[in-house]
Amino acid sequence: MVTFHPAGERAVTGVDPAAFGELVRRSVWVDIFGPTREEELALEAALGFGVPTREEMQGIELSSRLYEEEGALFMTATILTRADTSHPESSAVTFIFTPERLVTLRYADPAAFRLLSSRRDVAPHEFPSAPRALCGLADAIVERLADILENTSAALDQLSVEIFSVEVEALPGATTRSSAAPVPRAARPDYKETLKRVGRCSDLVSRARESIVSITRLLSFFRSKYRDEPRMQAALAHLDTVSADLASLGDHDSFLSSKVAFMLDATLGLINNEQNNIIKIVSVVALVFLPPTLVASIYGMNFEVMPELKWLLGYPLALVLMVISAVLPYAFFKRKGWL
Repeated sequence: MVTFHPAGERAVTGVDPAAFGELVRRSVWVDIFGPTREEELALEAALGFGVPTREEMQGIELSSRLYEEEGALFMTATILTRADTSHPESSAVTFIFTPERLVTLRYADPAAFRLLSSRRDVAPHEFPSAPRALCGLADAIVERLADILENTSAALDQLSVEIFSVEVEALPGATTRSSAAPVPRAARPDYKETLKRVGRCSDLVSRARESIVSITRLLSFFRSKYRDEPRMQAALAHLDTVSADLASLGDHDSFLSSKVAFMLDATLGLINNEQNNIIKIVSVVALVFLPPTLVASIYGMNFEVMPELKWLLGYPLALVLMVISAVLPYAFFKRKGWL
């Protein structure tokens, strides 16, 4: 699908490839989303240069992502998509820029593109040129990344409350330092699910970092190519502000990355504590029943000479001995604070 954004007009889409030439000449922004081979050929003929293939867009080396060819800048960035789903993705988007028009080639649907397209439909005169369209896209991408990081930060805060909240018994006149309600023992978090949520936050943070670095490189490349171009100075000043915003988001992303690592370590530590508590319970049960088992084993031997078997109080005495042998070790360990 190809969407044309003529200067001062609403977007045009669903056009026959034979009419691409006239629309390309009138457009300041041409958005190509999952094009067919017929659309690719028609666009290349109308634009006067070739567009990268999907395989070429996947290259990670800098020379295949940022270069100038036939008077146009070819800039490929990695954009975070599907951030609101359980399976976020990172997709390559190529920006082909000339002073007359901006061409974007993508095979995913980032929210930033939908946002800018809707803004332009409401106010077509707000983005009258290719530099303004590029600035608008950069703003929308940064805005979306900021929202993703804010949502991830809120999710981590919620995880922190759930993980570190402990059951507190209310005492007369007692007050708690935290305003969060105590978590009942039955409502303790499912640590398997918690690990999944921490993993999703980690995935979002790492993909957001990838996008921030990729877009920062793209803007640096653009500024270096047009820094001496007088008609680009307004756009360059705007992109300087965008770069400062990206640097701020990068710092926040680093903070969230360290927080994710801490939450992961804390969750694993609590899982380890739960396992230790289970082992402690098993050990206490073994401690309580081992001495009585020893006494019962002794009197369960089949020897001919066992005087206690003929005592009138032999059986009650054996029971009392088993109880005492269970209580004394438990009391000793409890007094030592080992239980």
